[in-house]
Amino acid sequence: MPERPKWPTTTEVAAAAGAHETTVGRWVKQGLLPTPTIINMGRRRGRTTRWPMHAPEQAAWVRARVDEGWTFAEVLEALARGEFKPSTVTETG
Repeated sequence: MPERPKWPTTTEVAAAAGAHETTVGRWVKQGLLPTPTIINMGRRRGRTTRWPMHAPEQAAWVRARVDEGWTFAEVLEALARGEFKPSTVTETG
């Protein structure tokens, strides 16, 4: 049986960005980070957030651009042009 991937957590994405988890949530709403999938695991087990595998790397990339003085609009334009290229393999669903 193949091993299940270990999806990045919100904490890991925030740590990669050097930001608080609420900042990560704002970045998602602004389009700077990919939208995670929320999985309801039942009443007793709660829910979990499944981030794309490249999310921590993208969060670090966004943070680096912001630290360089880029505006969010400039970061969004760079993302749209494909300037962020993840080194990790992306999942297929």
